[in-house]
Amino acid sequence: MEKIEKFQIVFNNPAATYFAGETVYGYGWLVVKEPVYVSSICLEAIGEAKVEWMTSSDVQNSDEEIFNHTSVLPIKGEKQINDEGVLHSGSHYFPFEFVLPQKLPSSFKGKHGRLRYYVRMSVYSQGVFPQSGPHTERTSKFAVIGSLDLNNEPDASLPVENDTFEAVGSWCCIAGTVTAMLKLDRKGYTIKEAIPVYAEIKNLSARRIASTQVSLIQNVTYYSYRGRFSESTTLVTVHKGRIAPRGKQTWNRELLSVPTVPPSHLRGCRIIDVQYSIELCIKPCGVARKVKLPVDIVIGTVALKDQQHKVTCHPLLSPEDNNFPFPFFSANDDSEVFLTDLSIHNMLPTAPPWEEDDDIP
Repeated sequence: MEKIEKFQIVFNNPAATYFAGETVYGYGWLVVKEPVYVSSICLEAIGEAKVEWMTSSDVQNSDEEIFNHTSVLPIKGEKQINDEGVLHSGSHYFPFEFVLPQKLPSSFKGKHGRLRYYVRMSVYSQGVFPQSGPHTERTSKFAVIGSLDLNNEPDASLPVENDTFEAVGSWCCIAGTVTAMLKLDRKGYTIKEAIPVYAEIKNLSARRIASTQVSLIQNVTYYSYRGRFSESTTLVTVHKGRIAPRGKQTWNRELLSVPTVPPSHLRGCRIIDVQYSIELCIKPCGVARKVKLPVDIVIGTVALKDQQHKVTCHPLLSPEDNNFPFPFFSANDDSEVFLTDLSIHNMLPTAPPWEEDDDIP
C-alpha cells in the first residue's frame, strides 16, 4: 500500500446517474510512487437489493442480485519475464465501459431496504500488498433510473375517482357526517409533472373542519422468504384551510408536483415493490378520527402519447431566487393554500440519496 498514492474510480457522468439501457463509461485512476508489479486488474459492476426488518420474535431479511458484470482490464505497462505488468511511478488510467440492461430497475433507498449499484475495481499484485492479501480494491456507487412507459400501463390514461361518506366525532359523540370526493384527470403521470387535483368536501356536521390536505404517498412493500413488511412515506403535501359547519370546500386543479422518485412497481426486483397514491386527508377539530380518501396512481418515465406536449409543471424558480412562488391564496382567506415537504432540491433530477457511512460489502 505504501507504493500507491491514489486509487480512484471516475465516471464520465459527474452525477454518476444513468438510465437503464445506457452505456456506462469511466476509468480507474491509479497513482503510484514507485514501480509496481501488477498481474491483473478486474472490474465488477454490481446491482443488489437487500431488505431487513424486525418482528416481535425475530429478524426477517432477504437479498437479490439484480445485475452483475465482470471484466478484466488491459494493463499498459512493461512486461517482465514472469509476464506481470510493471507500472512505473506516476498516473495510470484504466478505462472501462459496460451496458446497463434495458429492464434494469431504479435505484431505491427506504427505511427497511434498498436497491443499489456500484463498481468495484481490484488490482492484483503478488507481493505488493503483503498486509492486505493479494489485491487492493476501490468501490464507487452510481445510480440507475429505470424506464416505465405509461403507454404500456393499463388504465394509465383513464381518470380515477374515489368518494366517501363518514361520521365525524368520537364513538360516543357523533357530530354529523362528512362527504368527500377526490378525482384526477388520469392515473399515469411522469416525474416532475404537476398533478391537477379536483376535490369537494361537504361538512354536514356541527363540528368545524380544522384543515384539509392532499398528499403524494409512496407505499413500499418488502418481501422475504417468510413474510412481508409495508411502509408509507409522504413525499409532497398541499394544505387548505378550515371548513365551517355545514360548509363546503372545493379543490379545482390545485397542483401537486411529482418529485424525483423511482418509477412505480420497481420491476426487475422481486423483494421490493413501490406504489404511489394521492390521498385526501380531512382533519376535524377536537377529538375525532381523520378522514382519509386515497386514489392509486402510476408514476413513469415516458409520458402518454396524447400528453407528451401537455405536461404541466410548477413554475419553479432557480435555487438562487428567493421569490419562491408559494404560498398561493384564493379570494377566500379561509382557503389558504401552501406547500410543505417540497424543496427545490427534491425537484431536481439527482441520484437517490446515499448516506455518508453507507458501506459497500
